[in-house]
Amino acid sequence: MKRRDLIKLSAMGLLAVPGISLAARVPAVPRLQLELRPEQRHWFVSGGAPSDGAPVALWGSNLDLLRLRQHQPVEIEVINNLPDETTLHWHGIRVDNAMDGVSGLTQAPIPPRGRFVYRLTPPDAGTFWAHAHHRTYEQLARGLYLPLIVDEAEPYTADRDQLLVLDDWRLGKDGQLDTDSLGDMHEWAHGGRMGNILTVNRQHRPQLKARAGERVRLRVLNAANARIMVLQLPDWPIWILAKDGQPLSAPREHAGPLVLSPAERYDLLLDIPPNGEGSHSIYHLANESQIEIARLLVDAQAAPLVRSAPVPLAANPLPALPARAPDHRLQLDMTGGAMGSLRQAVYRGQMLNIDELVQQRQIWAFNGSAGLAEQPLLRARPGELVEIELHNNTRWPHGMHLHGHHFQAESARYPSDLWHDTLLMARGDRVPIRFVAGTQGRWLLHCHMIEHQAAGMVSWIDIVV
Repeated sequence: MKRRDLIKLSAMGLLAVPGISLAARVPAVPRLQLELRPEQRHWFVSGGAPSDGAPVALWGSNLDLLRLRQHQPVEIEVINNLPDETTLHWHGIRVDNAMDGVSGLTQAPIPPRGRFVYRLTPPDAGTFWAHAHHRTYEQLARGLYLPLIVDEAEPYTADRDQLLVLDDWRLGKDGQLDTDSLGDMHEWAHGGRMGNILTVNRQHRPQLKARAGERVRLRVLNAANARIMVLQLPDWPIWILAKDGQPLSAPREHAGPLVLSPAERYDLLLDIPPNGEGSHSIYHLANESQIEIARLLVDAQAAPLVRSAPVPLAANPLPALPARAPDHRLQLDMTGGAMGSLRQAVYRGQMLNIDELVQQRQIWAFNGSAGLAEQPLLRARPGELVEIELHNNTRWPHGMHLHGHHFQAESARYPSDLWHDTLLMARGDRVPIRFVAGTQGRWLLHCHMIEHQAAGMVSWIDIVV
């Protein structure tokens, strides 16, 4: 071997070294440890918490935020230091089905003191979240979730990146979580379990900071069990950049309140005026009243700024919907609940009347089937076009979530280029949704008013090869 060849191979790292194989030099996939554990929060609220401001006992993790990189593989070792078994679902992230985190469908729950390694390579950048998917109505109410941001390969230009995780909690007279009400069938049959304390980023009325003249990327997530959040921001220029982690083709101006079903997310662009310094309230609008949930403290601007028109986020590699007739077309009829017309439904292979269903804690149904059926709603192959007409034939709103996929909705309320993984359905709505069948596996379809799922509003689709 000539000397110049020796130098070239050495520079490329391809010259063999005794005792070290080429495979040993392949970079290892990074592994993060996510410990699920009890936590405490000091909220110091009146009318619910004790006068001494004792901390509220919740469930959480060692992280307040999980941040990943688009297209970069990662292993997340979940360590369960909670008193109950659980799983984690990576809501909105297109993962392999075995990593979807649905107890009893894609994996066995992680026992107390147990571990499970989730392997992800996020194809999409955006705002997502991870949350429990085992006894979800209880574990989500205890706080077992984590906001998750997948950063773009090229950072989006904004002066500030601010997260708003909206939630409500029900506290009893002792100032602790009211866990005795978690299985209340009256609430399950109505709008779901509502809290009496609202938080932002697990804080009660936090004070957020910004500067006048800044352009803020505002990531908004509704993590509540059942409450539809109606967010009122200061009356400044606002654009919608993305919905449920998927960018719009062009930023869309937005005015007025922003309505979010449980599990929905929006990425917004907020321009604070140069003269916007001061204290500005952020509200949740409920029953014709304003509830202050946070304050934005705006300092004087650092330097004069000239703002250009906002540009879109980089597109994610989401399959476009083909302009042809669907390969599969079906209807999903949503029935049940208080004041509903449900008289009977199939549950675990047996036809039960309404009284028998209630004894099994089931009060909602999809196409006459309550709970997770043995047979899927649909079987499709990867790449096939699917259309499902969602019909909310109930007296209550529902936030419909499809695992492992994003879809577009044919509705006057939503622009045609808006992608969803969760869709708010008003009573009486008929909304066709379309999506391209993704990777092989069993993917859940359910209402994310999570008590509705527990009481029957859940099905699944089977993607087969």
